[in-house]
Parts: sequence; structure tokens; C-alpha cells
Amino acid sequence: MGALVSTKDIMLILPELAVLVTAFLVLVVDAWGRNRESYLNILCAFGLAVAAYFNYQLFGDHGRAFAYMVLRDKLAFFANYLFIFCAFVTCFYARDYLVRENRNYGEFYGLVLFATVSMMFIASASHLVLFFLCLEIMSVCLYALAGFVRDRDLCVEAALKYFLMGAFSAGFSVVGMALIYASVGSLDIVKLVTAKPDLLFMIGLALFAVSFFFKLSAAPFHVWAPDVYQGSPAPVTGFMMTAAKAAIFVFVVRFFIDALGVNKALWINLVMFVSVVSMVIGNFAAIRQMDVKRLLAYSSIAHAGYAFVAVAAGTKLGATAVVYYAVAYCLMNLGAFAVISVLAGEGEKASDLESLQGVAVEHPVLAAAFSVFLFSLAGMPGTIGFMGKFYVFAAGLKSGLYWLVLFALINSAIAAYYYLKVVYYMFMRDPVSLPKVKVGVATGIVMLLLVVLVIRNGLAPNCLYSFIAASLP
Repeated sequence: MGALVSTKDIMLILPELAVLVTAFLVLVVDAWGRNRESYLNILCAFGLAVAAYFNYQLFGDHGRAFAYMVLRDKLAFFANYLFIFCAFVTCFYARDYLVRENRNYGEFYGLVLFATVSMMFIASASHLVLFFLCLEIMSVCLYALAGFVRDRDLCVEAALKYFLMGAFSAGFSVVGMALIYASVGSLDIVKLVTAKPDLLFMIGLALFAVSFFFKLSAAPFHVWAPDVYQGSPAPVTGFMMTAAKAAIFVFVVRFFIDALGVNKALWINLVMFVSVVSMVIGNFAAIRQMDVKRLLAYSSIAHAGYAFVAVAAGTKLGATAVVYYAVAYCLMNLGAFAVISVLAGEGEKASDLESLQGVAVEHPVLAAAFSVFLFSLAGMPGTIGFMGKFYVFAAGLKSGLYWLVLFALINSAIAAYYYLKVVYYMFMRDPVSLPKVKVGVATGIVMLLLVVLVIRNGLAPNCLYSFIAASLP
């Protein structure tokens, strides 16, 4: 009998192991080290850099590991780059936030890294059980991060709501997997390609889909998102709104676009329904918001709707567009919440629009950076957000989803109003007394990097797009 775990299996998950070891080291150093705050950031950066190096070395490899539950291909390795980047950016600019709020470094970094490992395995999952386990591990980390500032009522409320709704959605996932197994006799994604669809399979698939619709805050499973995103610390909101959703979208590409084969027609109508409802609810609710974090929370619902246009296309072109849009979404929102973490001040008491009036007078660089991210979220030409929507809508048109693309274009135009409203408040309204804010070196570097990436990939998107297209099977 051969070994259950081979050397090749271990080699294929070296990036994940590097992040996992770093997470444990961070907790150990935080517990026993002296002057630990000064070098925990360096330890995180080094561990993530090692993970990125291993990922680079393995990028050309392809195979299945751990009893065929983990699939390593170029898509998985590309997704790893994205998660490592999101974790690096979050840990880097969160340092200034943690110093200002006088919070523990090690716990925060450890939770971010553990969540990152889970995301990396979600993107590589070739079995529904592995996906579910990693999804729940990631969720537990995010629950703790949402309530990280334990003496702030909104944070505690956010963590509690996220936990309760997450547990509720997990029930749907378990029941869905049970029905799929009863119908097909397997939870291996590859074997589901040739599955003969029956009523039991369709019901199981629909119930299983609820779990990732919930994590994507897609309507009508979105009710938790505004309160959770508003109440969580700004760096946490940026991380859970970007990396966590990107992981789910990669799995959607692998499972629903690549693996379902002849069964795609069973769920296309469901995806289109979710897309339409998400765009309508997200955009029209965002128009009414006066808190920037809550506004971006509702806008994230609409963005999930846009991405589902490409998912509904069910083609490789659509899959490429979904992954590109996920990358764009990460860059835009990480940048936006890096700015918010600074402007909101201590205790995040100034995240409403009234508090941001005239911020361009006192902090023109911050206002300009925030405007770039907002323009990109609105899909303005010259930004990565515009190219993301272009590829998504092109995939929809190529598949004949003309009415859905038209509907998305109309909603995108509506969304421009509330993004520009924030810019108007910053540049055109009279200043108010803002809390004293100081842009730390780490946060400033992150903002500059993200602004450059947003504009660069908006003006010259072919390099990133071609890389993503080549990574897909």
C-alpha cells in the first residue's frame, strides 16, 4: 500500500505551507518576543515573499494531490499570487491602523494569514468537501477579524451577525452536498462533469450555490453585508471584501464554468436572476447611503451582479473576464479602504460623507487617490475598473446575453452617481473640522502602488488579461 501523502503532494502545496508556517511563527513571536511590534511586519512580508517564490517555481506544474482533492494548475497558482498580494497589502497598511487604535499585531496578522491559506486551498479545491472545510475555516478567521476591536459596539455587532448568517448558509451547503452525493455518488468536481442531471442533483446544486452566493454578498443573500462591512475595522472590510470574494469567484470559474459540462444549462437562469437582483438592490440602496463604508458595501453587491454576467456566459472568455474582474475589484477596494482607514480617524468616527466635506483642501493627495479608486469602481475609462467591465460585458455579448448586458450597462451608469457623489463632497463642499490624520509610510506606499496598478492596467490591460487567459485550462 502506498503512502497516503507523497512527497509530490507536499511539494505541490509549498506556497500554502509557507503562509501557514508564517502564521504560526507570527503567533509565537507575538506571545514570547520582545519589541515584537517592530518586526512582525517584516516576518509577514518575508513569509509571503517565500510563498510567492514557491508559487513561481511551481507555476508550470500540473497535478492532483491528497487523494485527488487538490488540483494544482495555472489558475490555482495565479489565484495564489492574488491572495498573497491581498494579504501583503492588508498587513502592510493595517500596521498604521493597529498603532493608532492600540491593537494587538500578532492576532491580526495571524488571522489574516490563516484566512489566506484557506483561500489558496479554496482556489485549488477539486472536491466539494475540501471547498466546504476551507470555506468555513476562512469564515471563522473573518468572524474574528470582524470583531477584532472588541470594545467597539459596531464591531461586535458585525462579528455576531456575520457568524449567525454564516452558520445559516453553511447548513444549505451541507444539505446541498448531501443531495448531490445521493444523486451522483461522488463529490469530486471532475466526476460531476459527466453526471446525469436529475431533480435531486438540481436541488442539491441550488442549495450548494447558496453558500457562495452568501460569501459573495449577492442578492438576495446580501442582508448581512452592509452591517458587517460598516462595523468591521476598515482594513478587515477591505480584506474580506476583496480576497475572500476573489477566492469564491475562482471556485465558481472552476466548478460552474469549467466542470459542469453539459449541466451548465441547469443553472444559467439562476445566475442571471441573481445578477439582475444584485445589480438593482446594490445600486439603488447605495444611492441612499451617507456612510462611505456602507455605500461601498452596497456597491459590492452590484459588482457581484456585474461579474455574474460573465459567469452566465459559461465560456472560457467569460471565465477570463470573471478572473480579471476579480483582480480589478481587489485593487480598487483595497485602495479605497486604505484611504478610508486614514480619513476615518481614531475609532473610525468620520466615515460618513458629512465628515469628508472639503477633505481635498486639507489632504489633497488622499482625496486624489480616493478619487482614482472611486472612478475605477464607477468604470471610468483609463482605469482597471473600466477594462474589467468591458471584458465582462464583451463575454456576455459573445454568448448572446444582450438584454443582460444592456441591463448591466444601465445599472453601471446609475452607479456612477453615488461614486461621483463622494468625489463631490470631497472637492466641492466647504471643509469641516476633520479629525487629525497622519498617513504612515506603509499606508502611503500601499496607496501609491494601488493607484499605479489601477491606472496602469486601465491604460494597458493586455499583459494582465493575456496572463489570466493563459492560466485558464
